[in-house]
Amino acid sequence: MKKFLSLACSSMMLISLVGCGSGTDTKKSDGNYVTLAKENDVISMDSRYATDGMSFEMIAATVEGLETMDKDGKIVPALAESYDVSDDGLIYTFHLRDAEWSNGTPVTAADFTYAWNATIKNPAAEYAYLFGSDGACIKNADEILAGDTDLDLAIAAKDEKTFEVTLAKQCPYFVSLMSFPVFYPVNEAYATEQGDQYGLTADNLIANGPYKLVSWSKGNKLVLEKNDSYWDAENVKVDGINVNIVPEASTSALDFESGNTDFTKLNSTLVDKYKDNEAYTTVLEGYLWYLQYNYDNKYLQNENLRKAISTVIDREDLVENVLKDGSIVCGGFVPEALATGPDGKDYRESAPEYFNMLAEDGLKAAQEYWDKAKQELGVNEITLSLLYEPSDPSKPAAEFIQSQIQQLDGITVEMVSQEKENRIEKQKAGDFDMVLTRWGPDYADPTTYLNLMLTGNSYNYGKYSSKEYDAKMAEAANAKSDEERWQKLQEAEAILMNDVPVVGVFQVGGASLINKNVTGIENHAVGVPYIYKNLEKKE
Repeated sequence: MKKFLSLACSSMMLISLVGCGSGTDTKKSDGNYVTLAKENDVISMDSRYATDGMSFEMIAATVEGLETMDKDGKIVPALAESYDVSDDGLIYTFHLRDAEWSNGTPVTAADFTYAWNATIKNPAAEYAYLFGSDGACIKNADEILAGDTDLDLAIAAKDEKTFEVTLAKQCPYFVSLMSFPVFYPVNEAYATEQGDQYGLTADNLIANGPYKLVSWSKGNKLVLEKNDSYWDAENVKVDGINVNIVPEASTSALDFESGNTDFTKLNSTLVDKYKDNEAYTTVLEGYLWYLQYNYDNKYLQNENLRKAISTVIDREDLVENVLKDGSIVCGGFVPEALATGPDGKDYRESAPEYFNMLAEDGLKAAQEYWDKAKQELGVNEITLSLLYEPSDPSKPAAEFIQSQIQQLDGITVEMVSQEKENRIEKQKAGDFDMVLTRWGPDYADPTTYLNLMLTGNSYNYGKYSSKEYDAKMAEAANAKSDEERWQKLQEAEAILMNDVPVVGVFQVGGASLINKNVTGIENHAVGVPYIYKNLEKKE
């Protein structure tokens, strides 16, 4: 048996942010509180169903799983103070520390068995797929996801403090996944008592993490207070967090200037104004914004048309002159700073570049693809819709993409602006031609992106299906060495970029203003976007 106290994950990127200002009237009036401005509200505080970054942030502030990330982006023990791995790499045994929920009940192994089985058997739980071979590779998960609800996951509460997980095959990133919210525990008795109200308000939640949610005004504000029953409460340095939902970055920037906000992100229109401010900082985030094409559209079934659109976008111009927030170009489907290969190099460094061309060359190549597409389709003019959300950076990026595509004579792009939740619903319904969408990595491995395009994946909204691609991904999953697996993943991405059901456009840079008296706002490129356990604020 191999014994572990923690697992270093060098392929996770984190930057601990520090900056300037101080909160006054928007914060809770008593105590040492940090005030954050966030563009989007929480969608769900139920770890079984949450799918968006903001929800993950707030859930991770109030609930801990088996593992978490430290300030350096390494996977470290959370509720599991240690774990064992069987010699064949298939059985993980987690040993839980003494911890309790904020209602006084102990955190037990049964909280994990309940949460995981409840999640994978509920069709409304979109992240349930992460239990299967597209994620953690837990035994029985694929069969349950395929409809066999008589089975349970191969997990067991051996006793109150011992949680055992059996895998169907080895999973090199398994422990890193344990820091992701879908793998967090849920107290069965409390959740059952709350029924369908569980997680909908602050009054229908309990916490086992650094903070507890004490108020939540939808679309307006959340207030978190330090959770005194948290097992590591002595290392939580602030009394709480005020989270103001401020859709307009210009408004939150003014709040920052007036001392009412300690942290706000900036949009592209504000970067030039604040870039010389001592509070200004940028980080490279894990989110990849990409175009997805709908194969139900008769025109977009044409490969040369998809290549024309993917090639014509001048990504350098977009990131340098439109976004200006530290975003970088990406023409593939796996971003930078996600994962390090067995050769010690970042995945993107050793993989080919796709569709990143200079403006003149890109337009020329795109026109050639479009000319072929017109011949194959028997048309000279087409109209396509582009679905996007009217927030930064999506809105300016989508408008830029529209102008770029319309350089190709005969293509008209109609813009369809929908708020994020509606945009996602339209994607699920297949109600789009092209969509500018994003993905944040759930774990530090290229498969967190590449698995999305497997036949039947619930996030494969464009309904791409390739036996060649599926087979190559299966080869990677069953590779006999790390080197072979890495090579197969890069070969799979090559197939994907030749077929072009999706294409990367840019990787997000986060331009922000941060109070110089505040430290411990930790940004992670993988998993939970921001972790707040280590917040400190000098008065």
